[in-house]
Amino acid sequence: MIATLLLSDLIQTFFRRHLIVTRGVSPHTLHAYRDAIRALLTFAAARRGCSVVNLTIDDLGRDTILAFLEDLETRRGNMAVTRNARLAAIHSLFRFIAAEDPAAVALCGHVLAIPYKRTPARPVMCLARADIEHLLNSIDRSTVLGRRDLAGLQFLYNTGARAQEVVDLRLPAVRFEAPTQVRLLGKGRKERLCPLWSETVDLVRAMLRDRGVSTTDDVPLFVNALGRPLTRFGLRHIVRMRVAAAAASRPALSRTAITPHTFRHTTALHLLQAGVELNVVRSWLGHARIEPTHAYI
Repeated sequence: MIATLLLSDLIQTFFRRHLIVTRGVSPHTLHAYRDAIRALLTFAAARRGCSVVNLTIDDLGRDTILAFLEDLETRRGNMAVTRNARLAAIHSLFRFIAAEDPAAVALCGHVLAIPYKRTPARPVMCLARADIEHLLNSIDRSTVLGRRDLAGLQFLYNTGARAQEVVDLRLPAVRFEAPTQVRLLGKGRKERLCPLWSETVDLVRAMLRDRGVSTTDDVPLFVNALGRPLTRFGLRHIVRMRVAAAAASRPALSRTAITPHTFRHTTALHLLQAGVELNVVRSWLGHARIEPTHAYI
């Protein structure tokens, strides 16, 4: 044995203490890491011909990790970006193990030396101002669902928030008095304040009146047609449906796939075009580093 601590104990502590308590990762990140590590353990157990509970740290050496990554691409047909995401979770686990069990440092070092694969840069899709205006103006404000969808799309464009940040929002996070703003909880459980335009506040108020909800109630900000909290898939469906309807009179909207994240890119670009300082845009979007924001320039 190289390591002195049980693999099961290390993994349990990694998820329950390190990721949740120390790093405060989002539920989405936690689930992604869980799926990656579970897939690795299942693969390693099958490779060794034993049960997952009988695995040791020695069974997760560099050769096993490389074989697992190759299996992802060859047998499962995963793309390089998925392989890299799985490897990121594995690297995080082994950095934790190296800190917890010095006897396993050499093994962890070999795993951490496994490089990520280069992936082609994906073009950033942004909408022109005329496209955004046409999309928002095409939504029928005379219906309850129309007012909800308009408020949702306007909110996406105003804040540049990630889809998960939007569906996780509860009403107390919104400040309706001047200065109007919203408190968003982003990656790494980091909070940020984002200004809200008067048009956005008016649309949100109208949506809440339709629901018979007071601005002081502790309820989800956006709900589906059944009154349940909106999900990321529901938000994506709303965007897809409203874009398809608007594309009937503006074909340019149908030439590329438009998702909730497209609004985030569009917000960043339009803020920069309006002369907003780069660091302000970085804070607006919740970027931890300046480089992702600088890419829009």
